[in-house]
Amino acid sequence: MFQPIVRMADGEVVGYEALCRSVEPEPVAPSDWFVLASRLDRRVELERACLLAVAEHGAPPRDALLFVNVSPALLAHPDSVQLRDRLPRRLVLELTEREEIDDVVALRQSCAPWLRSGARLAIDDAGAGYSSLKQVVELLPEFVKIDRSLIVDIHRDRHRQALVAALVGFASEIGANVIAEGVESRAELAWLRDADVALAQGFLLGRPDAPWPSTTDHLGPRQAREPQLDKLAARIDAARSRRGACEAVAAHLFRQGGLMPSAYLEEGGRLRCQAQRGLWQVLDGMVPTAGITGRTFRTGLEHYVDDITAAPDYLEAIPGVVSELCVPLRTDDLTVGALNVESLVPLSEAVRAEVRACAELLGHRLGDLAPEQSRVPLRRLARTAASLAAVEDAGRTIDAVLAAARELSNMGSAMLVLEDEWSDGERRHTAGPLSAALDAMTVAELAHLSNVLEPLTSCYTAGEATGRSVTASETLRDVGARSLVALPITARGRRTGLLILTDSTPVALGPEQVEPLELLAVLAGSCLETAATVEELRRQARRDALTGIGNHSAFHERLRSIPADEPVALLMLDIDRFKQVNDTGGHLLGDQVLREVSDGLRRVLGDPEAVYRIGGDEFAVLLFAQGVPPDAHTTAAAIQRRVGTLLAGYGSALSIGVAHRRHGEALIDALERADAQLYLAKATGAAGGASVRHRLDRPAETASAR
Repeated sequence: MFQPIVRMADGEVVGYEALCRSVEPEPVAPSDWFVLASRLDRRVELERACLLAVAEHGAPPRDALLFVNVSPALLAHPDSVQLRDRLPRRLVLELTEREEIDDVVALRQSCAPWLRSGARLAIDDAGAGYSSLKQVVELLPEFVKIDRSLIVDIHRDRHRQALVAALVGFASEIGANVIAEGVESRAELAWLRDADVALAQGFLLGRPDAPWPSTTDHLGPRQAREPQLDKLAARIDAARSRRGACEAVAAHLFRQGGLMPSAYLEEGGRLRCQAQRGLWQVLDGMVPTAGITGRTFRTGLEHYVDDITAAPDYLEAIPGVVSELCVPLRTDDLTVGALNVESLVPLSEAVRAEVRACAELLGHRLGDLAPEQSRVPLRRLARTAASLAAVEDAGRTIDAVLAAARELSNMGSAMLVLEDEWSDGERRHTAGPLSAALDAMTVAELAHLSNVLEPLTSCYTAGEATGRSVTASETLRDVGARSLVALPITARGRRTGLLILTDSTPVALGPEQVEPLELLAVLAGSCLETAATVEELRRQARRDALTGIGNHSAFHERLRSIPADEPVALLMLDIDRFKQVNDTGGHLLGDQVLREVSDGLRRVLGDPEAVYRIGGDEFAVLLFAQGVPPDAHTTAAAIQRRVGTLLAGYGSALSIGVAHRRHGEALIDALERADAQLYLAKATGAAGGASVRHRLDRPAETASAR
């Protein structure tokens, strides 16, 4: 059997709860069956049978949600998630367990595969005991169902009223919808409506019946559809800032139930989100050409989409949305922004009329309020900008950006990844306790974020994040990330990377925090481009323009960086009779020979950073070996075979001098010995007429000579 869940603002059925009833051999209370099944250790089996029976009826009409009762034991069972494919897409899991749950982390992990599939989470019987309240705090569900025991005669009981009011306030803070269960009298219904309880179910509104029962008329056509705006008008008039006025409207619309409002105002050619409720992520800094919100602002016309799958320009901020209404905000006949409402069910005309009335009130008030901007985050950014401008190294620039981003956002972890490094987790730059998870983000997740950010300056989770947590990255969600900010890194109008911030707790973010981060991302892109340019100029200054290998300056810089106790061998090489090559074949031929010699050396050594051109026809080679002297003799012989043979074809030859660094010896002394051996090799080769030759300064021989 199924019982409707009704939105009190307009009488719209937003969902149905599936209820089990036994009829054979005789009617027995469902709770008694589950108690008996638990005693026989067959509770999960009974729950699975109930879910399979529910699945046979398919999805509710008009995209309504289907609420099903599940226990932690069922969710923890390894085979239970296989039921997901048989149940409707728009599914809400009602967690029913009055016993205290010892391992909340394990329960979150059990919920994770269901939530990834698009299911939502509700806590049943809230207020019935300590356990249910603890679940609300620990799991942050999207729906909080107030137990029938608190609803009975609530219009007469101040204690029940106080507890329900507290639950409604808490739910509003975390972005959850409240559902009153067991409403059976008009007096109860009237009190709940005045207390901003948006959704309700009970015999008064609709009895459990075969799928899919209709609702009663007890809401009353006038009460259900007529906007109740007096309180809102007072709150808007009391607001002392534009953001405060937008917050009042967003909170009012969210209390209608199943609505996810957001208010955008134009600032600097972009639409900035001033307030929202119920959304897991905020699309901010939107260009006026993007999405239904941008279309509304650009045209100044209201737009309603009954089925968002038919709207190609729809921008998804939360999965499962069915319809969207966007109304322009006007001040003195000038469109200054847009009031957007997304809904899990189609919007009735009554709700649309209320949104229009809210937009009219807000637009009128905005004309009396000047734009405001906090200076504190910008002062902190100014300090960061000064320090970034002084850094010329790309690695240090990235470290400074990550540190500044974490400070500005109050988030614990950050990653800056350049687009050409997406596929290489080892080259990503991360900081904070969630660094490993950031490194593990897939290329598909990064590409998704990049696409979402295409028309935006930022995308971030709302501080009221519910149980679904971070939706943009399964990798981050699986490690418990509750907050996320994603910003594009750009340089001269070109996207070059992403700056991502995350934290394991819900962090409240708004324009005051996000706009300095956006400026930081722009600054980071500029500084990284400058650092890359400086590094390239430095690299070119250390490279030989003709051959592309290290030059004289790079060689001596490398010598200075070698630790004092590291074994190393130095090879000094000189092309004999190179002047003859230039004189007979011209300088173009000489340049060709030098490039061929350089290429030959790199092929023999297998390390382009080991060979340097230190003069016109002179080269140097550094050889390393971990813990033992390098085999310089074998290497010199291999060079002679390849390069010496090459030079012989041009009527030239190669002389090589080799020296091993002695224990405690300065490299400059080893270099002088290698140079001396080179000239001995040249003299010996000239006297003997050999075409290829090298001379090795063996440590034992040199020591005895001295």
